[in-house]
Amino acid sequence: MISLADRLLHTAAQSRRFLQKESRSETARFILSRRAPDGGFRGRDEQSDLYYTVFAVLGLKTLGAPIPALSLWRYCRHFGNGEELDLVHLACLIQLRSAFPMLGKTRRKFSQTLKTFEADSAYDRFLKQLAGDRLRTARFPFAPPEIVLSAPTPSLAAAVILNLKAGSAAISALLDRACLRGGFAANAQLMVPDLLSTATALFALTQAGADLDSIRRPCLEYVESLWRDSGGFAGHGSDGFEDVEYTFYGLLSIGCLVAPQHR
Repeated sequence: MISLADRLLHTAAQSRRFLQKESRSETARFILSRRAPDGGFRGRDEQSDLYYTVFAVLGLKTLGAPIPALSLWRYCRHFGNGEELDLVHLACLIQLRSAFPMLGKTRRKFSQTLKTFEADSAYDRFLKQLAGDRLRTARFPFAPPEIVLSAPTPSLAAAVILNLKAGSAAISALLDRACLRGGFAANAQLMVPDLLSTATALFALTQAGADLDSIRRPCLEYVESLWRDSGGFAGHGSDGFEDVEYTFYGLLSIGCLVAPQHR
């Protein structure tokens, strides 16, 4: 069975079916422009961060662009086995380190540290699943998270992704958050789209085999509206700043919308 981490990257890579070569090159150049001197990638300030570095690497992989492996390796080594990191940054470090074959005993140490974190939410469970997939030896025999239909869209989407038999009510709850002019809202009360909600909802719906035909065109138009001249993507319509996180969400959204559907 294909791991969640591989499914995520494979789906995002479907965006290449839509993007022309020059567009892919422009977006890759934007991602690389966010490199910091220490080899990591930065977000909305000048400091590198494991979180944004993961999205930069995922974005480059999605585009089929070369990854600056040597500087990335040097950057990752600064964090050792990740004992001082929180769950989010530990999961990021594991994903980055797994790109290199020199894990050795570190694989076991990463696994032990990862298991010390409780998976209290669907988001935490999603992070642990992605990291565990990359470690390969890590197994987390948790029951699928509860699907809370009123949860914020990213949390609801994570729960749907981790529940292989998510019911029609959860699928409908996600589809109900699709905005008329494209994109998905963070909740059902305020129907204003953003790229995080759009990407997570589309990935969950794609994994659940939902029919996207009715929302495909407006969602593509919405995602394209967030694609800036720099080659990067912004998080929402009034956001004047592009970063590598939202750039990956943009590519993932496009990948979901242009990938062949299996029904």
